[in-house]
Amino acid sequence: MNPFFAASPNPFDLKAALLAGHAQHPVIVHFPIALFIASVVFDILAIWRKQPILATVSYFNLLGAAITIPLAIASGLGAWQWQLEGATLKGNLQLHLICALTSAALIVGLCLKRSSVQAKSRSSGVETP
Repeated sequence: MNPFFAASPNPFDLKAALLAGHAQHPVIVHFPIALFIASVVFDILAIWRKQPILATVSYFNLLGAAITIPLAIASGLGAWQWQLEGATLKGNLQLHLICALTSAALIVGLCLKRSSVQAKSRSSGVETP
């Protein structure tokens, strides 16, 4: 066996990557963002193509975004605690937190509104995009 390869450390340590205090947040936060953007795209397609099935796809993407938001927020708060040890947020990090909570509230509110519209349309027998 070549002694060079035996002595060289592994450049990618899976344990260190998974257990790093902030590693999960940048990965997890992309799920609600991508699902929300997909929801908007499917809504536009549903209106443009006049196909109610695309509105249903949009709704389920929005629902997925709303469901994954708490995990994204929790991972962000965890990163704040582990990386900054709960220090007072200032500047861009404070703005990041405000924007994250605002967008989360808007997505969840939109999802609740869409859910009530979906329920009303089902009870009346009318499909809405």
